[in-house]
Amino acid sequence: MTISVVHADTGSTRQGWRPLRWLAPLTAAWMVLIYWQPIIQASGVPTTAHQLTVHGFIALGLWLGLEGTDLTLDQRRTTWLAIMIPYTLWFAVAWSAAINGAFRTGTSLPVLPVAIWVPVIIGVPLLLSSKRVGQVLDAMPATWLVALQLYRVFGSWALVAALRGALTGLLGWPAGIGDVLTGLFALPVAIAVASGTARGLRAAIIWNIFGLADFAVAITMGAITSPGPLQLIVPDVPSIGTTGAYPGVLTPAFVVPCGVLLHALSLRQLYRRAKPRA
Repeated sequence: MTISVVHADTGSTRQGWRPLRWLAPLTAAWMVLIYWQPIIQASGVPTTAHQLTVHGFIALGLWLGLEGTDLTLDQRRTTWLAIMIPYTLWFAVAWSAAINGAFRTGTSLPVLPVAIWVPVIIGVPLLLSSKRVGQVLDAMPATWLVALQLYRVFGSWALVAALRGALTGLLGWPAGIGDVLTGLFALPVAIAVASGTARGLRAAIIWNIFGLADFAVAITMGAITSPGPLQLIVPDVPSIGTTGAYPGVLTPAFVVPCGVLLHALSLRQLYRRAKPRA
């Protein structure tokens, strides 16, 4: 019995690494493409496309999760709208503000820090304390919130920008590498979680902590290299906060706080799954 369990766990672990065989080359190819043709990333099309895709998956996953609860149809519809309407408006406002230059330096208000921190300060307590959200998390597979952050591989744009000298390496290198690693390991960790083992649960917790640490490093380096009261380093090349230009600024203005909320939800879900085991 024990030997068969060990073999099954080993087999699931090996299977979990398989996505890296095609994810890593595809990510590398994407980085070469946007390094060779920077106009692709500068157009904002990739950023908008992957965020709209994530938006669609969140909307679909939320509804499927609600269908797994014992809520009535009216309750499911009300909950779905209560989450999706603010989320959609948030994305629309951030996207519009980025395009119209609201995050550029020289504006009267420090808009970028507000865009980063206000959604986190408001959203995390609400999502972690809501009983209705807890019901949804219990109903949906733990793999969904992990695999969803595959889109983080597109954070490789910061790494490419640092290589091209368009973004300070003090920000681009750690932020880009952290995002790429978080995105690359999203699917392997999701497969590990699907195995239902304690090892898979630990892997998902570690992955979430790493993803949050990546954001913390990126926010910190962005703050200390951008004009403002927290600036400690004046880099030779621009930082995101220096230019505030679209589409790069949409990463700290929307992608980062959105990712923080997804990590918080995933950790809450994993904690709720671990409680019966404990």
